[in-house]
Amino acid sequence: MIRSEYLGFLKTLTGEDVSADVRKIANLVLNYLDTLIPLSTSQGQRIKKIASLSKANWGTISADIQSTPQQATAQTCPFMQLKSISVGPFRGFAKQENFDLASQLVLIYGPNGTGKSSFCEALEFGLLGNVAEAENKRFRNQQDYLINAHTSSFKPPALVGLDSQGEEIEISANEALYRFCFVEKNRIDSFSRIAALAPAKQTELISTLFGLDAFTEFVRNFTDMMDTRYIDLEGVKAIELAKKRGVLAGYQQQLTTTIPEEIQNIEKEEKELAKEYREDCAFSDMVAEINGTADKIGLTKQLEDELQKQLPQKSNVTAANLEELTQSIETNVNELEAKQDELSKASQDVSFKQLYEAVTRVQESSTDQCPACQTPLTQVKINPFVYAEAELKKLEYFGQLQETEETLLDDIATSLNKLSVIVPRIMSWPPVNSMITVNIAIHLCRHVEL
Repeated sequence: MIRSEYLGFLKTLTGEDVSADVRKIANLVLNYLDTLIPLSTSQGQRIKKIASLSKANWGTISADIQSTPQQATAQTCPFMQLKSISVGPFRGFAKQENFDLASQLVLIYGPNGTGKSSFCEALEFGLLGNVAEAENKRFRNQQDYLINAHTSSFKPPALVGLDSQGEEIEISANEALYRFCFVEKNRIDSFSRIAALAPAKQTELISTLFGLDAFTEFVRNFTDMMDTRYIDLEGVKAIELAKKRGVLAGYQQQLTTTIPEEIQNIEKEEKELAKEYREDCAFSDMVAEINGTADKIGLTKQLEDELQKQLPQKSNVTAANLEELTQSIETNVNELEAKQDELSKASQDVSFKQLYEAVTRVQESSTDQCPACQTPLTQVKINPFVYAEAELKKLEYFGQLQETEETLLDDIATSLNKLSVIVPRIMSWPPVNSMITVNIAIHLCRHVEL
């Protein structure tokens, strides 16, 4: 039913005012009619399907409306009047029954279950070749609906008519030709109240009256909107492509004008950077040394490895303490050198001091005479022991100077011992305090000579 109605609709698209795109869509729907019939407008089911089918088949769909055999043949009614019909076995008729229809008015009446509906369906089947009620009850094989339940048999009704010459002719079913000549009785029930219905309901009722309800439902499930949610009708992708081509043209222009100049500037900067790194060093060699190669670890990796090493234990050595210790050593060394110079200049006096000390020690064993000439002390002009004691008092400063020298040597030795303990701790750290380490080494060399 739907296919035949749709084929009739296609005949309206053969005019020159219909665009080729419209005809292509119409042919697409015809090719996939069985796929589209079950789909509805819910969530855009049908339009989405049409959009996907269009994308896949648009290049191969014909824009010409093909004529069908029914369209090509002139449709004329072969009879002027129905004469008789033979029914049975068919639906409620267990055996064949003959009905005379050769009258201007035929009235069928009887109680329920006597076969009135079966007679109407037999007439419908004889004219159209199908029964709408069977389709409504979803019988895939109409014969299953039309067989007689008692005999389990079915025989197509035989319909006889009179032509324009008054001759009897056998009438063959032709839905396209007789479809509007027959109205099934159940469709007339609500037709008497059609004037009280809304226009949309009136259209639905008329379509039902003439057996077009299925086709009307099929048409209703087409949407009149084909926006960008379902298919690109405005060439959005083409617009995007044009924009991207414009951007690409700009990039290509940069490649031919700006990029070469930038590359030259980059090469110049690379050469300057490599020259700052090391004279006569190529940029690639600098990168290889910094980043490393497959055969050699780079400086960056070495530094990262060094940073990952565990830090030495805290030595509690501060720069202030170390500076104070080195300053103390420096002060003591300078003072010791001054005292040693002073003692060196007064070396003759120091010798006399030693002589006087020897004389005082001899006094215990020779108290009555001079230890040098053995002259009695009562006869000498100057008592050597008294003179030596007086001169020793004058040279007491040199004794203190020698004691100071010994004390300074002891202090310097003590400080050097402390420094010898601190230096290994400092040397185990990264060369952050390299200047302090050098100063300490210089002091150590100087004091070791002492």
